[in-house]
Parts: sequence; C-alpha cells; structure tokens
Amino acid sequence: MSTLTIKNPLSSRFAKNIGWIGVAEIMTRATRLVTAIVLARLLTTHEYGVAAIALTIYELIRVLTSNGLGAKIIQAKEADLTVICNTAYRINWLLNIALMLLQCLLAFPVAWFYQDTELAWMLITLSAVYLVFPFALVQVYLIQRQQHLQITALMMGGIVSLDNLLTAALALMGFGVWAVILPKLMVAPIWVIFYRRYINWQPTWGMGFPRCREIFHFGKHVLGVEVLQTLRLNLDNLIIGRFLGLEILGIYYFARNAGIGMSMSIIKAYSTAVLPHLAAAQGNLIDLKEKYLHALKTISFVVPVIILLQSALAPIYVPLIFGERWVEAGAVPILILLCLSVIPRVFAESSSQLLRVLDKPNIDFYWSILFTGLFILAIFLGLNWSIMGVASGVLLVHLLAIPVFAYWVYRRYLI
Repeated sequence: MSTLTIKNPLSSRFAKNIGWIGVAEIMTRATRLVTAIVLARLLTTHEYGVAAIALTIYELIRVLTSNGLGAKIIQAKEADLTVICNTAYRINWLLNIALMLLQCLLAFPVAWFYQDTELAWMLITLSAVYLVFPFALVQVYLIQRQQHLQITALMMGGIVSLDNLLTAALALMGFGVWAVILPKLMVAPIWVIFYRRYINWQPTWGMGFPRCREIFHFGKHVLGVEVLQTLRLNLDNLIIGRFLGLEILGIYYFARNAGIGMSMSIIKAYSTAVLPHLAAAQGNLIDLKEKYLHALKTISFVVPVIILLQSALAPIYVPLIFGERWVEAGAVPILILLCLSVIPRVFAESSSQLLRVLDKPNIDFYWSILFTGLFILAIFLGLNWSIMGVASGVLLVHLLAIPVFAYWVYRRYLI
C-alpha cells in the first residue's frame, strides 16, 4: 500500500506537467495554424526560402545558450544552488553578448553565400534578442527545478501564440518576409517581465564565478548535444538552400513546418517535463527505472497516433488549408516522410534526458556526434534525388539508428 502511495503522486505530477504543456501546445498550434495559412497564401516559395535561412542561422547560434546551465541548476543540491545560480547568471550575460556579436559578424557572409542581401539585415535585427535573454534565464530554470511547469507551459503558450499572431498580422499588413522576424523582438521583453515577476531572484553582486570549472565540465557535453541536435534540425535547410536553391528550400521548409511542427512541439514539451521528473529519483535506480518507463510509455501512446493520423490526412488538409499550389509543388509526400521521421525521436529524447540525470552527458554527446555524421551522409546521398531523396534519407537514418541507441542506453544503465 505504501508503494502505491508514493507512486501515485509522482506519476500524477508528471502527467499534470505534460497536461499543462499540452494545453500550451494547443494554444500555440491553433495560432500557428492561422499564421501558416496566412504565410502559405501570401509568401512566395523564394520568400519562404529566405525566411528558412534566416531562422536557421538564428537557431544555430541561439542553441549556444542551451549550454547546460539550466540542467545544472535543475539537478543542483540545495546547498549549492545560490552559488550555481549566480555563476550561471554571469556566464549567461557574457555568452549572450558574444552571440550577438557573432551573429552580426556572420550576417553579411551568410547573405553573400546565399546571394540575398536582405538576409544580412534580418540576422542583425534578430541579434538584438540576445541582449534580452539573460535578464530571466535563471528564473526560468528555477521554475523548472520546482516542477511548476504549468507556469512554464502557460508562458510558453502565451508568448509563442502572440509571436504567431503578430506574424500573421504583419504579413497581412504587407511586411512580407519581415513578418517572420520582427515579432521575435516584440515578444522578448514580455517574456522577461513575466518570469522576473513570478520568481523574485536577484544575483548576489561581488561573488565572481565560483564553481565555474565544475559547471563548464558538466555543461560542455550538454551544450555539445544541444548544438548537434539543433544542427540536425536545421542542416537540411542549409544544404538544400545552397545546392538546390532557395525556391526548392521554400517547398521543403513549408512541408517540414506544416508536417512536423506539432509533433516536435510535443516532444519538446515532453523533454521539458521529463528531466525534473527523472531528477527526482536520483540515487535510486529502481525508482528511476520506473519513472523512465512510465514517462516513455506515456509519450509513446501520444506521438505515433498523432503522426500517423496527420500523415494519412495530409493529402486532404494541405490543399484545403494551405492552398492547391503546395500540392502542385510536390510538398505533400515530403511532408509525410518528414512526419514519420519524428516517431523514433521520442526514444532519443528519453535516452538523452536519462543520461543527463545520471550525470553522463558525455555519452549522449558521443552518440550525437555519431548520429550527426550519419545524418549528414544521408542528406548528401539524398541530394541525388532532390528533396524527395533528402526527406527519404532523413526518415531512414532516424528509423535505423535511434532505436539501437535507445535500447543500448536502457540495457547499459537501467538493468
């Protein structure tokens, strides 16, 4: 009886966190659908391609903010929390200033590489966001540490929904591809104000950078995994844009956004919830195994059903919602292949978060290096058959490689 008493609240909390994040995802998907319809009917395939490159470069640089500081705060012992939060705060400021400068320096070379001057000004504009992030990052991590993910979920849902609606409004007002860029600057201050009001944390001045080496040692592998994961999510855009052209990239980018957006949002939400869920069982292998299997079972009943249903309905909803021209451009089969590639990613994300809780992010990092190499190889081989070949390569590499890794992690660390 006592076992059930312990198990129920833990399972319930995880389920509630997933539920809150699910509510946020419904908000974001509803508004994203409105935005996608507006953009699909107003932007040309070339403008889609330009937006894809700008946002891809931004995401590849922004991922450097996912440097393991958040995971370190979430898993820190209570006695170490003040020191780690203060060091993380200072590191975040230095890092984000450096990232702003880096993106500005890369802006014109990227524009020259893709032969579109407007790309430079988009990247420079987006770089201003880096000066906003550090004001509230520690507060975000503290909320996740406390497993108050309903706050994170509602804030995420509200901010992304506002971003989506502003994008649609600006597009209707004739801002063109800039409608995708400007809202990110407009919503960032709102994000900061909310988190700072919810958690009244202030840095302790004069502390310097204590425990910096320990934090970097932990964070370097987490950062490596995040960088490689983001690279895999965006590398196909960069390669297609360069070798097949921005017009073809526009078709591919539309198919990916209209196809895997919802599923990847669910997986991202799952990742946010599962790390503190597993971290609560640190030091107890039996409890950790139980939590891991419970979390994996929960998400495994959701993502495949959504993906299979979406894939089956794609030939119906794409022309109906987004317009016949995307069917004529060949976006539907690409959309279906990319959708199916998301199913194995659930197992990869579960394994990744488990390794972080076990303080073995280096194992996840080594796997990410291997998988990224396989991913790049699949894309370049797929180029021989244009974007259909690339989409097929993305699907195959996920189906063949990820289950092997997930099974190995489970056998090695939980049995």
